[in-house]
Amino acid sequence: MAKDEHGIDLEEDTELDVQSDDADDEEEAEAEAEQQEAQEAAEEADREEDIEQKSTDRETDAQEQENIDNHRDEEPFQ
Repeated sequence: MAKDEHGIDLEEDTELDVQSDDADDEEEAEAEAEQQEAQEAAEEADREEDIEQKSTDRETDAQEQENIDNHRDEEPFQ
């Protein structure tokens, strides 16, 4: 084993650094995966909200077409 002048085993120290780097890489990958999942969930929620809004708009338009005596502001035609 190679030791420097301070008595530290350089090979062991290097192995610990590599293990630490590997652990950091794994944590970073997990954090990125969680962030990606959160972003995808937010995008899916936005899409669902858009679909719901379009559906509501179509229902409103259909009701107005069924009752042509009312404007959008619920006032009858003059």
